[in-house]
Amino acid sequence: MEKPVVWIIGAGGGVGGCVARQLSEAGWKIVGSGRDPERLEPLASEIEDWVSLPLNACDPEQMESAAQSVFKNLGRLDAVVVAVGSIFLKPLHATSTEEFSKTINANLLPAFHALRYSIPGMMRQKEGRFVLFSSAAAQVGLANHGSISAAKSAVEGLALAASSTYAKRGIRINTIAPGLTDTPLAASLLGDETRRAISDAMHPVGRVGRADEVARVASWLVKDAPDWMTGQVIGVDGGLSRLRAQETRRA
Repeated sequence: MEKPVVWIIGAGGGVGGCVARQLSEAGWKIVGSGRDPERLEPLASEIEDWVSLPLNACDPEQMESAAQSVFKNLGRLDAVVVAVGSIFLKPLHATSTEEFSKTINANLLPAFHALRYSIPGMMRQKEGRFVLFSSAAAQVGLANHGSISAAKSAVEGLALAASSTYAKRGIRINTIAPGLTDTPLAASLLGDETRRAISDAMHPVGRVGRADEVARVASWLVKDAPDWMTGQVIGVDGGLSRLRAQETRRA
């Protein structure tokens, strides 16, 4: 039986790498992309059915070429996971236009390019799935998160419109909105005990997330979510976007 194919953009990151391992164990062929080829090497040596496609997901020509390569060489593309993003925390009055634009582009362009260049082939297949990544910051107001909140809200809007456009074409598009997750991307926010304690306390469950927890939801959306599910934003955030953290009281 032919293996299903998933293209993971951002496979070299904490969550993307976990998704790659989980889906590989479930019998999927993995196409892994990332900006830094060296960060893909451990996965290439670990995962048996693996194809490396290093690229800059913000570059339309590279993304178009990669999507065409997948369909041409593998014959199909069943799912795309866009596990990329950035963390930029700064009050808006101190944020330059360049910084704002960079944050928008780093988060929105990879999602747009993945949809733009993968959907034509999926329409020919009459099926396909996308998992995009937003943030709890797009769901709840967080101080100094203006740029990243705007960027991730744009990803959600893009996913919602695309979900509607292609629903009758057999294409399912869903989004995950994580809270702060313990990955290399978040190292600057979790680098010492004080910062980690503050970050832990923000989340009603009392801790930040683990990459494998977020990845399990992405993997489920790829391989097990019902066909009737599309256009959804799923919070995997320790309750951050919906609950108020309870204050710790001393006895």
